[in-house]
Amino acid sequence: MTTFRLLAVVALFASRAWSQAPVGVWQSPKSVTFTNPALAGSEFALEVEVGADGRFKGTWGQYLCTSFPGAYGVAIISCSRSDGGAARGVFTADGAGQIELGGLGRASLRWTSSTEELSIELPRDWQDAETPVLYRSKLKLGGSGGGARSKSSRKPQERLLSAVALYREFVANQDAALARHAGKTYSLEGLRGTFIRLSMGGAAIHVPDGTQPRALVLMFDDVDQAAALVEGAPFRFQCTVEAFDYGYLTMKDCVVAARP
Repeated sequence: MTTFRLLAVVALFASRAWSQAPVGVWQSPKSVTFTNPALAGSEFALEVEVGADGRFKGTWGQYLCTSFPGAYGVAIISCSRSDGGAARGVFTADGAGQIELGGLGRASLRWTSSTEELSIELPRDWQDAETPVLYRSKLKLGGSGGGARSKSSRKPQERLLSAVALYREFVANQDAALARHAGKTYSLEGLRGTFIRLSMGGAAIHVPDGTQPRALVLMFDDVDQAAALVEGAPFRFQCTVEAFDYGYLTMKDCVVAARP
């Protein structure tokens, strides 16, 4: 094979390999939730722009967590992002790469991506910590230059959803709302927030209200039905009002309801 043909084959291979690179602007969620205490502190947030050559740069952040009792005695660990520093690195075509997090250091990484999600994992002991921390990151495609967003990620219409209206009734007067609604079953509409698969079986879905990401906590026995809902999209559900504690409304025996 001539030198020219060899270089042409190498160039062709490289172009095909990098056709799978996660090009675009990728962002981690502003908050994450766990029910497994062993995973709290494992994730870090990233906001990076990835070029066609696999190189990326942006910022990273740490999730600061608090724990509170959830429904049926399951502890829920809620984590919100705080600033960390600059981030840069490179994704290679074999699913590997390098990353440098300002203030922490440099590590190798493994990555996988789909149409709209990017997952990154570092060696669990890359910081020589007794308990593995800051070794996973999940990102969604979005932001300027990040390609078209799905319909479900577009800003919803400015109308008060029935689930939010019920939640605000509890916020305004908890005792009166409990006397009026406790034990009653309603068909409501809200936005699908965080999905949590519970270790004891079933699943929970958060329904947000403005800056409160877990205004309502819906408990589903059917995990598959709950998992099929698209994050950020409006959906109709039927639930029974159970309790109002720690600023959120818990509803049990939930099922996805058909639209009228």
